[in-house]
Amino acid sequence: MVGIGRWSAKINVLFMKLEGVVEIREHDGQYSFDFTPPERFKDVKFRYFDVYAEGDTLHGKGEASAFPGKIFEVEATFHGDTMTGKIVLPFMGNKEIPIQDGHRIGD
Repeated sequence: MVGIGRWSAKINVLFMKLEGVVEIREHDGQYSFDFTPPERFKDVKFRYFDVYAEGDTLHGKGEASAFPGKIFEVEATFHGDTMTGKIVLPFMGNKEIPIQDGHRIGD
């Protein structure tokens, strides 16, 4: 089952190690992400769309206000109270950034 609830994970992006929190919700079969970035990036706004579940994996697309018009892809696979995944940056040659140490922090 897809991991509804709050999760913490680490992402190594462009020479930076970040830890953020994502809340995953489901309403009438529609999934959504609500990402809270680390404090130093609190002014960057994220928007996610085309989010869907396939087995234990959520797929979606997103954009960040720091990179207007640049769409990235997100994939997160849930294993009980742990999560792994990746962010794919098509605008950077399909660079894959792993999502590491994902773990549930709340419902």
